[in-house]
Amino acid sequence: MVAEKDVMRGMACSVEFAPDEVDAGGELTLGCKVSCDPAADLRGQTLLIKDQDDASIGCAKLTEFDGDASETGDFVVKAPIEPGAYTWLAVFPDDEKATGSPVGTSTPFSFAVKPHSLRILVWDAPSAIELGGKFTIKLGVKCSSECSPHGWTVEVRDHDNEVCAEVTLSEEPRSGTTALYYAEVDLRAPANEGRYAWEAKALAHDSNIAHAESVAGFGVRVVPEPECVLTVLAIDRESRAPVEGATVAVHPYTTLTDERGVAEVNIPKGQYRLFVSGKNYFPFRSDGVAKTDAVIEAELVLDSGLSDEDLWS
Repeated sequence: MVAEKDVMRGMACSVEFAPDEVDAGGELTLGCKVSCDPAADLRGQTLLIKDQDDASIGCAKLTEFDGDASETGDFVVKAPIEPGAYTWLAVFPDDEKATGSPVGTSTPFSFAVKPHSLRILVWDAPSAIELGGKFTIKLGVKCSSECSPHGWTVEVRDHDNEVCAEVTLSEEPRSGTTALYYAEVDLRAPANEGRYAWEAKALAHDSNIAHAESVAGFGVRVVPEPECVLTVLAIDRESRAPVEGATVAVHPYTTLTDERGVAEVNIPKGQYRLFVSGKNYFPFRSDGVAKTDAVIEAELVLDSGLSDEDLWS
């Protein structure tokens, strides 16, 4: 916590607060301590928090006394909703009965209010899309203060910075998350082969709370129309059982085997390099030339770890 202190005519007031940079409208945790000379037990007295306009926005009682100073313990106040730098006051009013003096004290403390930050996630983008083909991606946005979106949208821009889609986020968070709001968006790939850099931009339409602009980039790989189907059968070499969930990769195409250990990859004619990998198995590799549809049996060898003989040889 940040600490600030002020001394006035035999009295001292100090403030500890965290964080020193808080989200707009967020919570600011304060802890205040008041002492006087000679020392006096000020428990039960109230300390006020005043904002930049001298308006009272909170108070706390002094509840602890250590023989030298009285403390409030931690308490929470709300930060302003407008971003900027602020200086507030912790005020201990005049209390002649408690201190033997009609003089109170106050301490300024300064902090910053920042716009809420947004985090954008992009997932389920295909590893490769055919020339001019349609594809779908998923987008998610989470606010640093877990705000609900209420009509927020995400804008998708292509490599020419043209808006190619705009979708509204869900009203309910994605299952299994606390505040990740999501959407699916349908897109169309460019008509020319290559790898393109696209971006998703969150637009937080909120008239009360400021949100910082946030952008996340993602890649779009466009490939020629496939001409051959490569069917891969992944099996355990020892048991001959199919291996479900093995990763099948023929760059830039990637897929998984089904419960039969089968995966199909559509590829253009020409040279290819196939990798098949499964949990607890050594990777399988096969190089070839695609001329027509083909079937490849990938025998996966279980990785049983190093034996004692391996370790000591």
